[in-house]
Amino acid sequence: MAAPVRTKIDLSQLDAPRPVLRLVPPLPEVEEPKPEQAAERTRVAETPRRARHQRRRPSHSRVAACTPAVRRRRQVAASVLIALGMFLAVLGFGSLAGALTADVVPGRTAVVWVQPGESLWEVAERSAPGYDTEAVVARIHELNEISGNVVLAGQPLQVPSAP
Repeated sequence: MAAPVRTKIDLSQLDAPRPVLRLVPPLPEVEEPKPEQAAERTRVAETPRRARHQRRRPSHSRVAACTPAVRRRRQVAASVLIALGMFLAVLGFGSLAGALTADVVPGRTAVVWVQPGESLWEVAERSAPGYDTEAVVARIHELNEISGNVVLAGQPLQVPSAP
């Protein structure tokens, strides 16, 4: 046997009498005016002509609304222009940043001797303090034609030196 269902609806209202539908009599027929009578009754007033030098701003009622296709094309075009502008801005800032950091290695060079237990990285830090050590190490590789990072104690190296 199924359990009784509890609802929030008052079931006693379902048995209440419903309003009765009644028919409405049809509307009386209206006589159509004859064409000559209609012409006599309706007169169109002429609007005064404006001078040619006066310009009016278009009102919202006279401006045609954009169709969805036109609106979509405008949105796509605006999105492309914004993306292009952002790309050019990032490119410009990147080249500007590259130009500002292009002088990361001193232009002058000097000859230094490697101290016992010193690495190429430490030689680069000692010879050009305050500059990008990685770029100085790369320049030492170019100047001395070194293939690896191993240097020997007492080895002379041509290195970029800070002024």
